[in-house]
Amino acid sequence: MQVLVSHFTGNPNSCAVAQALAEDGALAAFHTTLVVPGWLRCLTGTGTRRTFPEVVEPHMKSHAWRELLRLACRSSPALRRLPLAAKLGALDRVVRWFDGEVSRGVRRSGGVQAVYAYMDAAEQTFLAAKERGMKTFYELPTPYWRFTRDVVKEEAGLMPDWAATLPVLEEGSDAMLRRDRELQLADVVVVPSELVRDSLKLAPSFKAKVHVVPYGCPETGALPSPVGRTKGRLRVLYVGSLNQGKGLAYLAEAMFGLEGVAELTVIGSRTADKPCEALDAFLAAHRHRSGLSHAEVLAEMRQHDVLVLPTLYEGLALVLLEAMACGMAVVTTPHSGLEGLIQDGQEGFVVPVRSAEAIRDRLKLLAADEMMLQSMRSAALSWSRKHSWQRFREEIRQVVRGG
Repeated sequence: MQVLVSHFTGNPNSCAVAQALAEDGALAAFHTTLVVPGWLRCLTGTGTRRTFPEVVEPHMKSHAWRELLRLACRSSPALRRLPLAAKLGALDRVVRWFDGEVSRGVRRSGGVQAVYAYMDAAEQTFLAAKERGMKTFYELPTPYWRFTRDVVKEEAGLMPDWAATLPVLEEGSDAMLRRDRELQLADVVVVPSELVRDSLKLAPSFKAKVHVVPYGCPETGALPSPVGRTKGRLRVLYVGSLNQGKGLAYLAEAMFGLEGVAELTVIGSRTADKPCEALDAFLAAHRHRSGLSHAEVLAEMRQHDVLVLPTLYEGLALVLLEAMACGMAVVTTPHSGLEGLIQDGQEGFVVPVRSAEAIRDRLKLLAADEMMLQSMRSAALSWSRKHSWQRFREEIRQVVRGG
């Protein structure tokens, strides 16, 4: 079966799917927006973003101009003030435009039996596929939007000082209802965790089969050994967006009372334009870094002992998988997607959602017990080697073959 894959940015998940199909001789095309040529990466030092596996490159189809305009608007206040540019460069409009471009590619394609598309950019692609009798595979990387909406609404009431950092999910908006229509058009739904699968209980009835295929860890053979802990404080790391959806308020509270025991580094950028004094105070109290390349983030991971991600909603947090591949213990919540994949107390700790006290207790325990810390780091590294992207690719091939 020949499959056409599309993803707006060509993220690691979609690259792994495209690679899995290409290795199986089943990839007809991989549609995305920007494709950075190898020679330009070397010239500009752009690293691995918008780059793709060698086996996938012959199948790439680029739809670039609207995405280039969006990125230009994001970096240029003057351009954002121009009405036409701002309108054309709005993210939702660019995503819908990309979906339309891919749908036209589907209608022109020959010999394609299936399409594999992602949340927010699948509706038009699936409609075109249905016209031609193709099977539709839909990957939902995050919890279903009504689940997330309910969590956000509750959190805004619990932590009003952080509410400005939370996303806005509008009931009845076309963006949200479009996700429902995408589900209705899917023959097969692929999700990264049991949390996402269970969140679909809140969705209107749909007929698709749902497969749980967890994402993979980086191939650790290419990574240096993790740096051993030196005498002193526990080195704690947070990597992610700077918003309360990640549970930052609970991490901030957990660090109180750990002075002299643990030190925290925060890596990430703000996702909201509104001011938030609570976030400002949190960043001022700890080491904060932003704008790092992926390689620089991995280097920071290898200089720390434990990664804390007290997230409130997540499909399966790639940052946790990368941390374990770098030999870090992890402290996270059941809403990270890791519950059921790791064992609490072995590769790290799974603590209740919204529990600063539980986070603090686990960090105190790791700071006081060097043997436990090193055992967890070793277990995390071993776990990551058994849950690689190669394993993900093998499972995706089975899902696609089985339809």
